[in-house]
Amino acid sequence: MDRRDFFLTIQLKIGDPARNITEMIFQKASTNPLKPSRNIKRVMRVKNSIEILERFEKYREKVKESACKQQKTHPRSTVDGNELLRFYGTTMSCCGERSMRVSELCRDPTCRVCRMVQSNFDTEFTKKNGIRLSTNSEELTDHMIVFSKGKTERAVLVCRIIAGAVANRVDGGKAECDCIESEAQHSNPKSLIVRNPSAILPCFVIVFT
Repeated sequence: MDRRDFFLTIQLKIGDPARNITEMIFQKASTNPLKPSRNIKRVMRVKNSIEILERFEKYREKVKESACKQQKTHPRSTVDGNELLRFYGTTMSCCGERSMRVSELCRDPTCRVCRMVQSNFDTEFTKKNGIRLSTNSEELTDHMIVFSKGKTERAVLVCRIIAGAVANRVDGGKAECDCIESEAQHSNPKSLIVRNPSAILPCFVIVFT
């Protein structure tokens, strides 16, 4: 796969319908939605390659097929793979000085947004530990963050995920599950640990303070 298939559509204008919806989702999922909203500096749409989109949909079909064969399953797993919207809180070191509307991913090793999108969340760390995504749009979930003095900004990747069968870390049953809850709250877990990078499709990047 050619990594140049990825680029960010930068600076969705204020008033753009996609930006309005994304900002609303971000605010409602913040630590305290009743407080004044964070200062959103930029909203970018992730342009995924056809290969990545196909991989995401193939994984969905795999989860649906597996769910149909299991006696105990989440009803939505058989319908859409139990698709959810979750946040990957991290940092961004590029785009601060760019004025262009469309940009390829940068090569700065400290820019976590570009590194995760470029790697499709498939890194040595995530292979070992999984990918943690949160229901909280302000939570830092990236364990590999490096803060570079003077240019690092807070950012969050808004992602679609195929959660499939979800197991609770306390109750067990991890071997048969697709994701693991990080807290014992079955109806609305604060965060999920996704095992397979194919289950994640980054859609938007929000840079905020």
